[in-house]
Amino acid sequence: MTAVRRWPWPFLLLLVGALLASSNRFPQFTVSPSLILLGFLPALLFDAGFSLRAAAIRRELRWILLLGVAGALLGAAISYGILRWLGFSASEALLLSAVLAATDPVSIFAAMRRLRVPERMRVTLEGESLANDGVAAVLFAVALTAIGGRGSSPSGAVWQFLLLTVGGLLAGGLVGLVLARLLPDRVPVLAPATVVAAYGTYLLADRLGVSGLLAVVMLAVVLGNRPHSASHHLTHRFWRVVGFSVSSLVFTLVGLQVHLDRLTASAVDVLGVVLTFLVARIAMVAIITFRNWPLRMQAALVWAGLRGALSLALALSIPAGMADRERILVLVSGFVFASLAIQGLLIGPVFRGLHVGEGPENPASS
Repeated sequence: MTAVRRWPWPFLLLLVGALLASSNRFPQFTVSPSLILLGFLPALLFDAGFSLRAAAIRRELRWILLLGVAGALLGAAISYGILRWLGFSASEALLLSAVLAATDPVSIFAAMRRLRVPERMRVTLEGESLANDGVAAVLFAVALTAIGGRGSSPSGAVWQFLLLTVGGLLAGGLVGLVLARLLPDRVPVLAPATVVAAYGTYLLADRLGVSGLLAVVMLAVVLGNRPHSASHHLTHRFWRVVGFSVSSLVFTLVGLQVHLDRLTASAVDVLGVVLTFLVARIAMVAIITFRNWPLRMQAALVWAGLRGALSLALALSIPAGMADRERILVLVSGFVFASLAIQGLLIGPVFRGLHVGEGPENPASS
């Protein structure tokens, strides 16, 4: 039993879902992308952002932006070039590069909470996973526009990116500042009020045409950094339970989309996609952290590039009539399964082998 507890629970839930989906006795089950994007992600991202300390974010803001924004764009460009070289069509390469551009906050936070790593690496990885959600969302929107033949100019893409990211952060920050003053510091009120605030802010941002995901993250950071009290600590514990429960459900649902027989039939292509994004992340991390992070820390950053529920939600959002949709769903499902099965299972041994967190050495200060 002790050995099982050391396994990453996201992978175990994913495996259970995949085995059920692959059995002939279980009915076909399809997860609506809106269920994940609206039903689950606001709670998961609020839980993640609520635990981040503003002082730690300020210290590592340089690396969060470099890896989460510039790094996501660079990695997507590298992976697109490799996929085209491997023979993938332009539309497949474009959609795969966008859908898999972002590391998954649910997977990253689950991994970091199981491991003892330096605060700088933990905050950087968690911040990166939250920041590059906006990058993946805008890349996905631009990719769909380009494939649909409507075109997208470079200036239009930049404007769309700024609108989604900056607008989402501003919306979440403003709502957070108002609620920080208005919310009473009482346990029976504070916890349920933050639930309403998380989902309400997501819907408000979506209505305004900005990133609801980033708005929820910013809201959570603002409210999570209120002066700590007994009510605040109990609310934090409440969100840890909510986050664990919802993420458990998400990974089980994600697993139900993974049909092992289809993955086996597309094993060569799935392997090509896995290797492509591994090479792209190695190149991205090496370029951005060159001479600023020790080599062992760079290796840890590479290995921690997990993908999960967010990538699958974006893949499920591809219009049903698009020719490459089913193939991309299989490839993304296979990638997510491989990411959690290989990187997720081995992240503890790899980090220990790299002596991450066992010494005083840290990346150069920003």
